[in-house]
Amino acid sequence: MAILEKYEVQQNRIWYRVEITEEQKEEYLKWQADKRGDYVFPEVEEPEWLDDLDWDHHYDKPGH
Repeated sequence: MAILEKYEVQQNRIWYRVEITEEQKEEYLKWQADKRGDYVFPEVEEPEWLDDLDWDHHYDKPGH
């Protein structure tokens, strides 16, 4: 018996939110300004606290 397979990639969009302090906001905005598109120069480091945040699910949109 012959077998067919179909490979499909689905991309979901998920939004998360988290509250940050004013100091974190200033540091984050400075980091964003120092980035160039999706590339982050080696001397521009992501704030350490960014990975430690407790993000809450806000909204999602299933892929098609």
